Amino acid sequence: MEPPNEAFDRCVHLFDSRGKKMEKTSEIRYHLQPERVAPFHSVGQKTMNTSFGKLSRRHCKNPSISSVLLAEGLELPPEEEGLEELPPRFEPGSSKAKLTWFGAICLEGIGMFVEAYIIITTGQVKTIWHAAYPHCFYPTHEMTCPNQIHCCGSFANTPDTCGLNDPDYATEGLHQDCNPDGTYNSKFMCSAGTTGGISYAEFAGIMLGMVTFGKVADLLGKHTAGMLTAVFQVIGVAMMTFYSSENLNVMFVVFDIFFFIFGFGVGGEYPLTAANAASHHVESLEEASMDDAEKHHHRVLRERERAVRRGETIAMVFAMQGVGAVVGSIFLVCLIYFGEQEKVDCEINGYNPHGQSTEALSAIWRTFYFIGLIFVLMVLIYRGLVLEEGNGHKKLLARKEHRRAKLGYENSTLQVLWFYAPRLIGTGGCWFLVDVAFYGLKLFSGPIFAEINPDGDLITQNGYLLVNNLCALAGYYCAAYVIDKPRIGRKKLQMISNIACGIIFLFAGGIFNSAGPSVLMFLYFLSSFTVNFGPNVTTYVMAAETYPTELRATLHGISAFLGKCGALLATICFKYLTAPQIFFVCATTSFVGSLFSLLFSVDLTGVSLHEHDAQLELFLEGNVGEYRGKLNDPKHLSLYERMAGRHGSYDPDWAHAFLMSQAAGPASSN
Repeated sequence: MEPPNEAFDRCVHLFDSRGKKMEKTSEIRYHLQPERVAPFHSVGQKTMNTSFGKLSRRHCKNPSISSVLLAEGLELPPEEEGLEELPPRFEPGSSKAKLTWFGAICLEGIGMFVEAYIIITTGQVKTIWHAAYPHCFYPTHEMTCPNQIHCCGSFANTPDTCGLNDPDYATEGLHQDCNPDGTYNSKFMCSAGTTGGISYAEFAGIMLGMVTFGKVADLLGKHTAGMLTAVFQVIGVAMMTFYSSENLNVMFVVFDIFFFIFGFGVGGEYPLTAANAASHHVESLEEASMDDAEKHHHRVLRERERAVRRGETIAMVFAMQGVGAVVGSIFLVCLIYFGEQEKVDCEINGYNPHGQSTEALSAIWRTFYFIGLIFVLMVLIYRGLVLEEGNGHKKLLARKEHRRAKLGYENSTLQVLWFYAPRLIGTGGCWFLVDVAFYGLKLFSGPIFAEINPDGDLITQNGYLLVNNLCALAGYYCAAYVIDKPRIGRKKLQMISNIACGIIFLFAGGIFNSAGPSVLMFLYFLSSFTVNFGPNVTTYVMAAETYPTELRATLHGISAFLGKCGALLATICFKYLTAPQIFFVCATTSFVGSLFSLLFSVDLTGVSLHEHDAQLELFLEGNVGEYRGKLNDPKHLSLYERMAGRHGSYDPDWAHAFLMSQAAGPASSN
C-alpha cells in the first residue's frame, strides 16, 4: 500500500487537476480530516498537523477509498469534449526528441519485426523450397525442364527415357538418384503431412506462446517473459538454419518441430509488445531533472498525451511487423539475385527438374534464416544486458498483495473472464476474422502469384511480393496517422476498412479468370494496403487498450490466440481452394468482420487506461456498480453492451461523489 501522505496528495490532485474550485478540495479535506487540519497554501505544499498521519492511515484502510486512490488515472483531467485536432506530439524543431521517440518505438517493436521476418515471409520462402525440392513438394506436377527428370514414377511430364543410363551420372545403367526400379530414391520424397505440417506447427507454437507468455508477463513481469521468448526464438531459428539431412522428409519433420519452438517464442511477442506499447513512455533528461511538483505536473500532461495519442504509438510499434516483412523480402530478392537463381535454365547439368540448382537455393534460404538468427540474438542480448524490469511490475505486485490482505480472498479466473467476455468477443472475434484474410493471403501469396503470373521466374515472383509488402507497410503507417483522429477512431476505421476489403476481394475473385495479370496484381496490392490500413492494425491496438494493467498481457494474448485460430483455419482450408475461391472467402470474412465490429467492438479513443484499473479494483471488491467512469459512457460501449445492459451508469464527476460518500461514512475496515 502506498504511503498515506501520497494517498492524501492524490486525493487533492484529483480535484485540483479536474479544475474544481478549492472549496471542493477543502470539503474532501474536511471529511478525510475530521479534526480540520489547516488547509494547503498551494497545490503540493502541505501544512499538516501531527494527527493527520494517523487519520489518513485509518481512512486509507477503507477498501472502497483505497481502490479509487490506487487508480492513478483518476487524478487526470477529463477528456476534452469536441476535440477537433490532436495536440502535437513534439515541439517545433525538436529533432532530437523525434529521433529518441522513433528509436524507442523501433526497440519496442523488435519482436514483431522478427516475427514478420520469419513468419510472414513463409510464403516467399516456400517459393524457394518449391523450386529447390520439386520432388518433395510437387511430385505429381508437370516440371519446367522435363530433360532434367532422371527417374520415373513422379512428375506428370516424365519422359520415356526416365531412369536410363546417363553418361554423366550413370551407375549400372541407372541414374544415381534412382532406385533399382527406376523411381526416385525415397530420400528425395516427402509426405504431404510433413510439408503441410510446417504451417500447422508454427501456428500451433504461436498460439500456445500467446496465451502462455501473456500470463507469464502478468505474473513474473514483461522483462522475464521477454527473455524467455527470445531464448525460444534463438533455439528455433538456429536449428532451422543449421540442421541438414540427406533425407528431405526427415529434414522437414525436424523443421516442423523447431518451427513450433520458434513460433512458441514469437507468439509471446504479441502480448508483450502490446502491453509495453500501451504504457510506452520515454523519460527525457530534462524531465528526470525536474523537482517533484514540476515532475508531477509534467507526468499528468504526459499521461494526457499518451491517452490521446496512444493508438498512434501502439500502431507504430506494431508497424515493425510490416518493416520486418519488407526487410525479409529485400534480403530474399538480393540473395536470389546474387545466388544467380533468378532465371530458369534447363541446359545446365546438375540442375533439378525445375531448372534451378538445389544446392544454391538451399544456401539462399539458409542464409536468409541465418540473418534472422542474428536479429534474434541481438534481441536476446539487448533484453539481457540493457533492459530491466521497471517499477510498474513491483507496484502491480504490491497492489495485488494489498488487495489479498484486504479482502482475504481472490476472485476466480472464470469470474474475471466472464466479466470481460463481451470485450473478448469483440477483440478476439474480430481478430479471428481479420487473420483468415490477412494470413491466408500472406501464406498463400506465392501460389496466388504463380497463378496470376504463371510465367514469372523466382526473382520476379519475389519482386512482386516485395512490392506487396511495401504496400502493406504503407497501410500500417497510414493507420497510425489517422487512428487517433477524433472524427475517426479505431472502431469506425475498422468497420469502414473491413467493408472496403470485402469489396476488393469480391471484385478480385469475380474477375480473376478473365482479367489480365496487371489488373489482378493491382487489386492484390490494394487489398494488402487496405487490410493493414484498418483491421490488421486496429484489432491489435484495440486488444492492447481494452483491458486493465494486471490483465492486459493475458487478455491480449487470448485475443491474439483467437486471431491465430483464424489464420490456422485459413492454412488448413485454403490449400483446397483455387485463387478465386480464396478471394471470395476473404470477402465474406471481411463483411462479417465489419458486422462483428459494429456489435462487439468498443472505441476507447482518448480514454485513459487507468480507468480500467479503477473498474477492476471495484469489481474485485464486489463494488463494480460504484464505478461510473468513462468506460460506462455510451460512446465507449459496444452496441451489444448497450442493448444487453452490461454496463453501469455514467457520471463525469463520479470519483468526487464516490470519495465524498465513502469519506463521509465510518472509517471502517480497520
